[in-house]
Amino acid sequence: MSDTYKNAQNGDIQAFAEIYSKMYIKLYYLAYHSLANRDEAVNAVKTASAEAFSAIRDCSAEEEFNGLLLKKLCEQIIRYYREYRKRLPEYETNPTYIKSVMRKLTDAERFTASVWAIFGFNPKEISMFSGLSEKVVEAKLKSAILKLEKQFQTV
Repeated sequence: MSDTYKNAQNGDIQAFAEIYSKMYIKLYYLAYHSLANRDEAVNAVKTASAEAFSAIRDCSAEEEFNGLLLKKLCEQIIRYYREYRKRLPEYETNPTYIKSVMRKLTDAERFTASVWAIFGFNPKEISMFSGLSEKVVEAKLKSAILKLEKQFQTV
């Protein structure tokens, strides 16, 4: 275990920031492409990182902490998805083409495709962080890829 990680476990904010800096861009991209707008993405990442910081002492290694951080972000994304079911999300006025195409996927398809593309995780790994079964992840990922391929072939 590195000294930086030990310091982070002991509450050192600078050490935590150093560890967190290795993951935050990917976390933000996952949240941005999964959620309706930038503010929600930023809030989801902030909340997930605060929760992970509070629980860093329970992780024995940096890799375990990274997994916890991703799991906490997954929980935040799922929380937003549940809110979306109650109301229509207010989308950005000018989304990128890729984001507008991603919005056409179901929540589970968008989420699995984003984690697969951004982190390069396989269905088993996605299942560990998302709480979805491996079979569901495989089905949703396959469905998302087919829909995206079809959409991008029309461009």
